[in-house]
Amino acid sequence: MAAHSKENFRNNGKHSKLTMSYTFYSIKTRKRQDEGMWAGENFEGLVRSSQNRTLFQIFKRHLKKTNLKILEAGCGMGTWVFNLEKMGHSVIGIDYMESTIRKLKDYDPDFPVQQGDVENLDFPDNTFDVYVSLGVLEHFKEGPHQALKEARRVLKPDGLVFITVPYLSLLRKLVAHPMRDLYFLLRKIQNKKYYFWEYRYSKEELENFLKSTGFKIIDIDIDDYQNNDNRHHIGLCADFFFLRSKQGEIWELNLLGKLLLCMLKIASPWYFCSGLHMVAINKK
Repeated sequence: MAAHSKENFRNNGKHSKLTMSYTFYSIKTRKRQDEGMWAGENFEGLVRSSQNRTLFQIFKRHLKKTNLKILEAGCGMGTWVFNLEKMGHSVIGIDYMESTIRKLKDYDPDFPVQQGDVENLDFPDNTFDVYVSLGVLEHFKEGPHQALKEARRVLKPDGLVFITVPYLSLLRKLVAHPMRDLYFLLRKIQNKKYYFWEYRYSKEELENFLKSTGFKIIDIDIDDYQNNDNRHHIGLCADFFFLRSKQGEIWELNLLGKLLLCMLKIASPWYFCSGLHMVAINKK
């Protein structure tokens, strides 16, 4: 999942101007996090591991026409640029990380990606039928307002936006976040640096940002793996590193993780999923 906020800071007890339900910190800067995320991954492996994502069903529900002009803003290693092209659309991806773009171009010089800033898009008004943002908006410390404003500008009237952000699930509220808060409290006491990483959104928060920008929400769903996949799970891998498979694909669980996933599936996936996904129409 790519991101575009390069700001890092040393926490000194002051709060961000934006008030959100949960602010997630890291011991690494934004750039170091992104470089580490993609360093050991290859394009084929990322595409292969994406095949059981809930996003496929979401896109199929709403992209009934073919050859739609699509922008993925914050495309990372280009997984969804590739997948959406295979679905019959004309896609371009942008990302702020020069090293990521270079890696994709080394793989395929004609891969339709370029370096860019989602808060200042280098495209004319009303250019795209669809705007896709998967795991990007949460990384802006001052909020997603400017990125959403740019999304609406480059979209045609009645164009669609597909937005995923990390979801403030019950498992995160009760288990993952209290564990992290304790860890970063200890770092603060020891006067060690830590950095803003992302916000984790409630449904109401993402709804409010989209509606205030002028979008009309038409669908709300989870972003993770489909229920029939018992090997992969983004939420568990992202929050509990000890559940990750050391030898497997990205987001693949080890044996303990797979057992826990099977147990959790007796409950609604909303309780433990990674992402919140919304689809909205650009009503100009």
